[in-house]
Amino acid sequence: MKTDIAQRYTVGALLALLAYLMGCSAPFDLTVSPTTDLLSATATPVSMVHSSPTPRLEQSTVTPTLRAIHPTSTPTVTPAPTLMAEEQHILVSNMLQDNGGCQLPCWWGFTPGQTSWQMAKRFFDSWGKEAEQYHDAHTTNYTIYLHNLDRKYFYRQIYYEEEGKIVLIVINAGPTDGIGYTYGDPQFAEIWKPYMLPEILEVYGLPSQVFLGTGGAPWLPFDLLLFYPDKGFLVQYSGVTEEGNSGLRQVCPHRVEIALYLWSPRSYMNLEDVPSVVIAHADDEKWGPYSLGKATGMSIEQFYQIFVQPEHQTCLEVPADLW
Repeated sequence: MKTDIAQRYTVGALLALLAYLMGCSAPFDLTVSPTTDLLSATATPVSMVHSSPTPRLEQSTVTPTLRAIHPTSTPTVTPAPTLMAEEQHILVSNMLQDNGGCQLPCWWGFTPGQTSWQMAKRFFDSWGKEAEQYHDAHTTNYTIYLHNLDRKYFYRQIYYEEEGKIVLIVINAGPTDGIGYTYGDPQFAEIWKPYMLPEILEVYGLPSQVFLGTGGAPWLPFDLLLFYPDKGFLVQYSGVTEEGNSGLRQVCPHRVEIALYLWSPRSYMNLEDVPSVVIAHADDEKWGPYSLGKATGMSIEQFYQIFVQPEHQTCLEVPADLW
C-alpha cells in the first residue's frame, strides 16, 4: 500500500513539474511568429504623416520648399482652403522666384494655349482666392488679386479664356503706400527681381523691339515696352519721368511698376494686337509709342549691354518735347 501511494505521489509531482515547465515556455512561442508583422507595422508610422498638415511659419525663415503647390500639367491642390495672410505671402514670394518651374510665357505652370481655365481655377480655389469674372465681345477674363503682408504693392493676375483655354495672361504689379505709387521701393524691387529689366534681358536675351510710350501731363509718365513676339510675351515698365539736363527727361527703368502680357508663341501678335491699357493711348500722337532709336538714338544692342548689368540703375535721357 505504501509503495502504491509513493508511486502515485511521484507521478503526480512529475505531472505538476511538467505542467509548470510548459507554462514557463509558452511566452517564447508567442513572440516569434508576429515578428514580420511588427516590422511592417512600424515601417510606416501613419499617425506621424498626418500630424502636421500645415508647415509652421516660424520654421520658414529660410526659403520654404513648396513643390507640392507648383502647378504643372496637373496642379496638385494641397494648401488649406483658406490661407492666412502670412501663408499667402510666403507662397506668392516663392512662386515669384521660380515661376512654378517654367519660363515666360508660362506663368506659375499655366501655359497660354494649353492650360484650361478650370485647371487654374482649381489651383486658386485651393488658396481660398476667388476670381472676379468679366465678359467682353470675344473673351471672358478672370482677375485674381494678391498682396504682400504690409500691402506695399498691388498685384493682380488676369486670365483671358476662349473655349475653355487660357489664351492670354496679364500680370500687373506695382509699389504703393495705399494712396499712390512709391516708385523705387526696394522691397518691391527685391520681390519682383526676376522680372525687373536686368533679369529679363539676361534670361531672354535681346527683345525684337523696344518702344517708349510718353504723354499724360501733368506728371509726364512713361511706358518702356520690351517686345518678344517670337517667345510670346511683352514686358511693360511704367513710371514717372524725372527732370534731366536742359531739354531732357529721365526715364528710369528701376523705378517702375511692371506688367507682363503672355500668350502662346503660336499665336503671333503685333504690338497693336496686345490688349493693353497703354495701347489705349495709341490715338494720341504724343504717346507714340516711339521706337527706342527714335526716342533715344540708342540701338537695341546698346540698350541691352547697358541694362543687362545686375543692379544697374542707369536712366535713359529722352527729349522733353516727346511729351
